[in-house]
Parts: sequence; C-alpha cells; structure tokens
Amino acid sequence: MLSQQELAEQERISALHRLNVLDTPGEERFDRFTRLAAAAFGVPIALVSLVDTDRQWFKSCIGIDSPGTPRSVAFCSHAVALDDMLVVPDTQLDERFAANPLVTGAPHVRFYAGQPVRSLDGQPLGTLCIVDTRPRMLDDAGRRMLRDLAQLVQDELNRSVLVAARDAARHELIELNARLERRVEERTRELHEKNHALEQEMQQRQAARQALRQKQALLDAVLESVDVGVLACDADGKLSVCNRAAREFQELDGVASIDRAAHYALYRDDGVTPLGADELPLERALLGERIQDMPIVVGGSSAAPRRVLASGRPLKGLGGETLGAVVALKDVSELYASRTLALESEERLRTIADNVPALIAYLDTGLRYRFANDRYREWFGVRCDTMVGKTVPEAMGEAFYAPRRAALERCLSGHGSYLEIEEERRGRKRVISTTYLPHLRDGKVQGIYVLSTDATSSREYERQLHALAHSDHLTGLPNRRSYEERLVQAIARARRGAMPLALAYLDVDHFKQINDSLGHAGGDAVLREFGRRLNAAVRVTDTVARLAGDEFVIVLEQVGSPLECRRIGDKLLEAMQAPFEIEGKQLPVTASIGFAWSAHPEQATLAHGADAALYAAKRAGRNTASVQVAGH
Repeated sequence: MLSQQELAEQERISALHRLNVLDTPGEERFDRFTRLAAAAFGVPIALVSLVDTDRQWFKSCIGIDSPGTPRSVAFCSHAVALDDMLVVPDTQLDERFAANPLVTGAPHVRFYAGQPVRSLDGQPLGTLCIVDTRPRMLDDAGRRMLRDLAQLVQDELNRSVLVAARDAARHELIELNARLERRVEERTRELHEKNHALEQEMQQRQAARQALRQKQALLDAVLESVDVGVLACDADGKLSVCNRAAREFQELDGVASIDRAAHYALYRDDGVTPLGADELPLERALLGERIQDMPIVVGGSSAAPRRVLASGRPLKGLGGETLGAVVALKDVSELYASRTLALESEERLRTIADNVPALIAYLDTGLRYRFANDRYREWFGVRCDTMVGKTVPEAMGEAFYAPRRAALERCLSGHGSYLEIEEERRGRKRVISTTYLPHLRDGKVQGIYVLSTDATSSREYERQLHALAHSDHLTGLPNRRSYEERLVQAIARARRGAMPLALAYLDVDHFKQINDSLGHAGGDAVLREFGRRLNAAVRVTDTVARLAGDEFVIVLEQVGSPLECRRIGDKLLEAMQAPFEIEGKQLPVTASIGFAWSAHPEQATLAHGADAALYAAKRAGRNTASVQVAGH
C-alpha cells in the first residue's frame, strides 16, 4: 500500500504529464523568461526545469547545453519537495549539496535559487531557477523578482489548459445556440402545422396533443441539462421557459412575469451600472431586436456575481406575428477571470521591464514599436505609450534612426547585431550599447528584440586609463610611450607624402643645480613651465613630449630644410629667455637643443642624429641649438 507521500508524488507526476510539455522542442515564450532571469540577476545559468519521476528536464535553459540531469543530483527536486523558494548561497557550505557532482564538477554550481512553478490544481511541477559559479546572496527584492518571473512561467505552462477550456466552452456555446435556434424554429413550425391539422381533422387532435407533449418534454429535458441559461416569453411578456441554468444565474424560484426581472441585480459590463427596463435582453428581443453576445453581470444575494453573454431574438409566427422572444445566457466568468490573469501577467512583465536599468523594446517587421519600456522617457523624453504603433524614425526622429538603419536591416535578415553610439539628449551625453536580436519562428523573422544599456561610465573609465598610460603625470605632455607611437605615425606620413621630418632632443641646462637649490617641488615647477613654453612655441601639429627627468623631445613634421630647423631652434631658445617665476623668485633657465633632419626619415637614424646634435650643443657651451642631417 502506497504511503501518503508516495500518493502525493504520483498525483504530482500525473499533473506534470497531463501538460504534455515534457520532451517538446524549445519555445521562445519560455526562452524569453530564462534570458530575462539571466540578465536581471547577472548569472550565467537560468533554467525552466520540470521534475519527472527520475530526471529533471529543461524546457528552457541558458548557460547549459544538457537537456536535463538525473533527479538524484537535481537541486530543483529539493525545491519541488519543499514547495517553496529554495536559496543556497554557497553549495560548498551546505551538506546537502557539497558532494553533488554538479558542484564538484561542471558546471561548478556555487549558488542556486529556485522558485517552484505549479499546475492549476497547485501541484509543484518544477522551478524557474538561477545558478551562479560563485557564492552570492539573494535579497528580498531579488526574491520578489524571482517569484514574479516564476509566476509568469507558471502562467505560460498552464496557458494551453486554459485556452483549451475556453475554446471548448466557446465551441459548445456556438453549437448549443445553433441547436437551440433549430429546435425553437422546429417547435414553432410544428405547432403551426399541428394547429392547421387540428382545424382540418378534429379526430387527430388527441394524437397531435400527445406528440406535442412528448416533444415539449424532450425540449424541456434538453434545456434542463445544458449549462446555457434559456429564457423565453410569450407575446405578452410572460415567461414560458426558464431552464435550470437560467434559474441558477438569477436565483429564480419559479416562472415569473418578465417585469420581475427588474427586481434582480442585473448590471452592465462594468458590474456597477444597473440595467434599465428597456435594456433587459428579453425585453429588447420581444421588441424585435436581435441580440448577439451582450455582456451583462448578474448579481446574487448568496453567490459571487456572474459575467454572462446574452444572445436573443424575437419569435415570429408564419404570418410574421410576434409570438414571443427567447434569450440564451452563457456564463463566461471563468473566461473573464482567465483574461484578467493574462492582463495581470502582462502588468507584472511591464513593471519588471520598466524597472530594469536598460532600454527594452520590440519592433515588428515594419520597424514599428510594439513594446517599449519607461526608460525611453527617462533617457530620451519620449513616452512609451506614444511610441507604440510608430516606426523608429516617427517615434525617435531621423537622427536617431539613421546610424541604426544598417543594424536593423541586418536583424530583419535574421542576423543579430551589436551597435555602440554616443547620444546627447536632454542635456546629457550617453554611450549607448545596443543588441538587436531577431525574433524567429519557423525560420522566419517575426520582429526584433532591442536591448540597450548605458556604457558611458565604462567608456569614460577606458578613456582615463588611456590618458594615464599616454601622458606624463607632471607636465601633462605625452610620455615616452605616446611619443614613440606618434613618431612611428609621423614617419609613415612623411614617407607616404615624400616629406622631410625633423626630431629635436632638449635638456634643461644645469637642471641638477636647479633641483638641488630649489628642492624637488621647485624643480618640478621648472619642468612644468619649461614644457608649457615648448608647447606654446611650436605648431599644433607638432608633438612635444617629456621622456624622463629634464629630457624633452619634439617631433616636427614638414620641416623643409636644416635651415628651418635652425630658425625653430632660435624660436625655442627665445621662448626661454624670460626668467621663470618660481616660488616668488626670478630664475634664469636655458636649454640645449639637438635637431636631426631627414628627407627620408627612419626612426633609428633620427634618434641617433638628434642625440649627437644635443651633445654638440652642450659641448658648444649650452643655451644653443645644433642641427645634423640624419643618415649623412
């Protein structure tokens, strides 16, 4: 005899198998939730896991290639048994999982959080879970988000059951309405035929009455057995038919006058506004109006209100005279509740999307927005509700669309793309990184998913790192590394344009004595002023750099001759003539300059020539410039 726990497990497995989802192909409607979970929590692995008898099978997975695992090692099996959220901050510290092969081996699970997803009757079928390869904690906000996402997955799992029930009910209503109309028409026709026959042959009256009673009994039996409420009245408005379903809807205790309907709680579709006497479906049908699926709410004193669709028509005799009216009432309360749940699910998804720090949108194949989150208003000042239905250039402007056109067209051809653009909107500059993913169904593009993040901070950090790596911290001039790169580039340009190039080495004369007398702070001030004067004395196309200590270098492009180098040297020496103002003292500072000039520049010969020219200037007594033609 099975234990209560074993019986409960059998019921759970039966509920899982009734969904007919195990071993089905992957579906985008589930994959979007695992992608969203992985992105929202910043984890490498997210799964929609269904726990079968001896295995866990993944309906959707991000970060794992396997379609499932044995149940014996499945974390999700514990969450299903617990029937509540399971969070394992560090698997190596949890004796239940420390020796698990998924922890000790690939994928090296260190963190797990799983929220059960259930069937309509409350059976835990599996989980939406997130997995990381490093320990971490899950705060209350994270738990709420995981529960919300799991509820969306749960709604999606059970949607086929709800849709099947809705379609069956709708089909049944159509068939019953058709049968009812046929039966009412048949009954009316037969009544006329019998009446005519009675006038012609009085001897057949008793047989006709018996046949009529039999048919009436059959019709009454059918009407009493169906779940569609049926109300009919004669030409005077007196109720002639009120079947079981109609009595249950309105809590009637017997056949009554049509006026009695005014005493019952009948409301418009809003459930608040009472129906007037001229709005009652049976009254309207009696006046000759055909009614199709009129939504009304029927209130009751002892039960919850019901939402009903009313369809009715007048009953006419063969001569066109009014015989009465009939109304069919179909209870659609469950269908309305299902629609409400779907709307609530959409609201939850909208809330999550609006609070993710990224732009999220969906475009159809005509590049029209079908969804956009609230970040568009924050970043661009465009409300998402005004974007829906508009194309990208209509909603965001041609300047926004133009640089993105190629990426969008590539996505429409079935290929994902990535784009990084600097935008300035609402007085703020942002570097926006955007991923475009095609929405594919049966190999055909249905639309485009758009995810954009703000990469401004990371790009600014990269720029600062680049500046630190290529600038001298004391003078702000390019450093040795930057100088070497720019020299190589200048030589390449000179060779392409067949233009000469000059390189100048400069030293501050007697800098050691300056440094010893003023101290390092004073010496640093001299170097900063020296670099500033050099930079001000040359063209913006020339490169002034500090190599080390008091050693400076200048790369001079398009210098026509060695004589021009001498004129540049005189200009540089002149820039140093004014005394340096250092710590309130007037300090004379001079420089030694060595130029190397070449019509066919090479890096090694230029450097060797400039160094030799610098030493020649020092031997000549300093405070002078010397020029050498490199390679001669």
